[in-house]
Amino acid sequence: MNRRRFIKLGATGLLMAGGLGWLGRHFAKVDVVAGRSVVLPQHRPMLHALAEGLLDPALPATGRQEAIEVAVNAFIEATKTLAASAQAELGQLLNILENPVGRRLIADLGTNWEKATPAQVQAFLISFRDHPIPALQPGYHALHDLMMAGWYGQPGQWVDMGYPGPPFQIA
Repeated sequence: MNRRRFIKLGATGLLMAGGLGWLGRHFAKVDVVAGRSVVLPQHRPMLHALAEGLLDPALPATGRQEAIEVAVNAFIEATKTLAASAQAELGQLLNILENPVGRRLIADLGTNWEKATPAQVQAFLISFRDHPIPALQPGYHALHDLMMAGWYGQPGQWVDMGYPGPPFQIA
């Protein structure tokens, strides 16, 4: 390798590192306020796609879009109960997955979330769950667990599961 090529390669690496550093700081900006969710309006299309991907067999045939909206709202409500540090991490994850660059790198999704098919979303979820980088796997579990808790925590879903409800109500 000659000196000129070495300098070009070094400059390219420096620019890439600076760009990734800027993206990291951009994604890291999450305002956590007690009693409020870190889910932003721009995250909703992604959450709709994730709800459909995760809950596909449990969603009703009629009123499917309304059920997905209910699931997304339940997800958002569930995020309000998380500790501040967990909310900040979830907000960062949502920011990364919502961004076109993060969506392409992490989700391997070339289209936006509104156009993603349930099969594409499910493929992303499986690859995210089984990712070779163990540090990314908790992201899948957070999305999965919050969506499932929101969906199956609704009294309307208990009948389908055969759950009679809690043995007592806390006043």
